[in-house]
Amino acid sequence: MSLKERLLLLGYKKKSLHENLIRFQNDFKISAEIKLHHRTIPRLKELTSGNTSLNLLARTIYSESRGEPYRGMVAVGAVVLNRLKSPQFPNTLVKVITEPLAFTVVSNGQFWLKPNRRAYRAAREAMKGNDPTGGSLFFFNPDKSTSTWVKRLRIKLRIGRHVFAQN
Repeated sequence: MSLKERLLLLGYKKKSLHENLIRFQNDFKISAEIKLHHRTIPRLKELTSGNTSLNLLARTIYSESRGEPYRGMVAVGAVVLNRLKSPQFPNTLVKVITEPLAFTVVSNGQFWLKPNRRAYRAAREAMKGNDPTGGSLFFFNPDKSTSTWVKRLRIKLRIGRHVFAQN
């Protein structure tokens, strides 16, 4: 599969391959200063090998909720998918995950940690429609969150260390 085809799978549809690669690097916080083949291409291949949506969701679940109860991992996946369905959020999985300030793990690089089998199982379960959150669009760890905007959210439930909420 070519680089162009891999980028298309992720929703990068500009005419210029170079422009698509730069957007991919920006979205996934990959330093453009490092030679293109050193980090960008391997990471692009990681996301587009096999089931792209499953890979993206499993990475998000693992990086956001490793160490949490399994139900909490499924809940994190459900929130991502609920955002995808909501008109308040972008309309592609890549855009939901890489939306500025949406998931800290993208900006701090934890997104690139290799997901374990439990994260993939939780991603598959969330993709089948299991939503322990009842439609929540947000989650956060109240012990770690420093954002003041979370105070305006309606909390629905707590699973492990995460609180799941609506706006």
